[in-house]
Amino acid sequence: MEKRLSALLSIVPPKPDYDPVQRAIDDAATKPEVAAVLKQFASMPPSTGVLANPVRHQQTVTCANAPLDLSIRSFIVRGMLMEEDIVRGAAGPLEVIFVGLFGRLATADQMTLFSNCLAQAFASALVPDGRMPQLARFIKRFPEASPDIAMQHCASVRKAQGRSGGISESRPPDELLAEMIEAHMENAAVGAGASYMRSLLHKAPQMTESAMVDGVERFMAGLHAKNPLHVCYSLVLRRAVHDTEARMLDRFGAIQVHHGSAGSNMVARYLASLHTRAVSDLFTAAQMTLDSARHFGAISDMSDFVRELERVPVSRRDDAIRERMRRGNLPTFGHPEIAAAGRSNKVECDPRPALYLEPLFEAIDAGEVEVPDDRKERFRMVQRMYQIALVEGITKPGTSGQLRVVPNTDFGAWLVQEALGIEEPDRTLLSYVYRGFGWMMDVREQLQQPIIRPVVAPDPHIVPGPATDSLIPTVVTTVHDRLRSGDAFLRR
Repeated sequence: MEKRLSALLSIVPPKPDYDPVQRAIDDAATKPEVAAVLKQFASMPPSTGVLANPVRHQQTVTCANAPLDLSIRSFIVRGMLMEEDIVRGAAGPLEVIFVGLFGRLATADQMTLFSNCLAQAFASALVPDGRMPQLARFIKRFPEASPDIAMQHCASVRKAQGRSGGISESRPPDELLAEMIEAHMENAAVGAGASYMRSLLHKAPQMTESAMVDGVERFMAGLHAKNPLHVCYSLVLRRAVHDTEARMLDRFGAIQVHHGSAGSNMVARYLASLHTRAVSDLFTAAQMTLDSARHFGAISDMSDFVRELERVPVSRRDDAIRERMRRGNLPTFGHPEIAAAGRSNKVECDPRPALYLEPLFEAIDAGEVEVPDDRKERFRMVQRMYQIALVEGITKPGTSGQLRVVPNTDFGAWLVQEALGIEEPDRTLLSYVYRGFGWMMDVREQLQQPIIRPVVAPDPHIVPGPATDSLIPTVVTTVHDRLRSGDAFLRR
């Protein structure tokens, strides 16, 4: 079995040969000044073969009785697995991860090998003589520590113990990937375990460290799920995840795996290029980037703003939302890389919030998920943010036309996790768990080519043409129509 797993982990997709910068330099040979500027970018790699995220859909929706034309992006992994495959249920997180790492669809045997590899790496960190005693000591001392802090602590210990090798192209691909999986799954187990231990201390502040370890062990023993991703769900939910919740979070996670030129992906690529001496450092640095204020920090900003709105009289909440929008910092709206705002009847749209919310709405309507009474007002406030930012828009002094801003991925992520009762300190953890595999994809590609700069042209071979079906636009429209009127989070 070890030989078969080694052979699987040794599979590295070939690097792309599409080189837009060199082609432009060649084409500019008769214009020395143009060629001179382009040569400054000659160290850019040819392209990336991992992910392309072009505009593939056009859809018109109704906003305050006026039409709005949406240009909707939709990604494809390795030119073979589309976002639509995830939405249809034809591909889950493990399929996305496998295709991204190996550039091929898994056979049944390969998927078994790979999933067992992940499960074993995860389980080894949760056994009583693994990371749990060390984690319990840390959480006992710092009971409010969020999962990212616990992961950084244990990663430093791992590095101090000499358990983390470096990253370079001289390491056999299977050996490097195996260590990246081991380090990342240990981090995932530590983060989820820290979340659960925090809940134990909230209930019994005098609980001893050994009792905390025993508590995690008893909880794990009562779970039937062997999929480590589902175990993470259960730990942050404080109970065994049920099938409907698992489907919702699986879609959320599968779409989270890779985000192109996102800041955390760029940090992973840089550390790979610099041949960081410890694999654990790469995951720590990328995770710290993920939690930055302009990355997934928007999820924390949303929680802060919702609490702020709760203190504002109901009659003034709309004004508070509009004021934040005028200042350009309405949490979870807008995107630094997507033209997500406009004053015309056209705007670029990120479909991910709608893709996360669709299964949540289906579960609410089926009676499988119910928003708790003490959170319903929060959902109404967030829905009102959507209506003001996109459906109604605002007018800025000295400008013409209504300014509209579409929500980004964090909008959907916050609502899904709020509905499921995931505590605020834990709301970037599941994204981290999935994004870590995307960073592994970037590392494997980065070691094949020179240092990368943000925004790299995808290989034309992996760029799909215009979509031939209406699945994603239909989901976006359905969710939009539900959010623009009525109470979206009540059963219908």
